[in-house]
Amino acid sequence: MRIELPGIRDQQAFIFQQATDQAIRQLKANLEAPRLPPQQYVTEQDFPRSHLLRESEGWEAPPAELVRAYFKHFQDHFPAYNTDGKLAALLGLSSDRRVREFKEGGRKVPYGVWRHFLVITGRVPQDVLPVLAYMA
Repeated sequence: MRIELPGIRDQQAFIFQQATDQAIRQLKANLEAPRLPPQQYVTEQDFPRSHLLRESEGWEAPPAELVRAYFKHFQDHFPAYNTDGKLAALLGLSSDRRVREFKEGGRKVPYGVWRHFLVITGRVPQDVLPVLAYMA
């Protein structure tokens, strides 16, 4: 008995197609996320908007006051992430200590962590990168 299987390239193409279809479904579902009231802990107009930019556009790490306000606002609305440890896990951090350092100003939030948080809170759009070629 012989079972014919598609070649590796065909298998990879199938996997990419499935992943792309899933991503499209997720992006469309993201548009249906609930709209929540803005945070009221700080006056955002008192801060520059550079924390909302991409790195190539002049991004600067947000000040601790803004980090605290954004994190608290998020945690108020999502009890599943109401501790620094749970928020750290959501953001891909290994320790709640890191979240506390960001909130207290002892350490600046890295771009990737902050961008992840901004995307999941609907403050910035998600980046979709072009595939220039399949080289595998």
